[in-house]
Amino acid sequence: MANKEQCSKCGKFLDLWDFQEDFSLSRFLGYGTKYDGERLEIKLCCECMEKLIDECKISPIKI
Repeated sequence: MANKEQCSKCGKFLDLWDFQEDFSLSRFLGYGTKYDGERLEIKLCCECMEKLIDECKISPIKI
């Protein structure tokens, strides 16, 4: 069966490597946000996750 899950940012169909890394986030958004009370579901491919990390002003990478 073909994979039907896509990257939330670029729309690419997720491949084996993307599933192994599992760059996903799922949570309810809180009071005061534009999306108050709605559920956030993000899945990113490896390339989009790397771009997101590189775009951060403060690195989210902790060694």
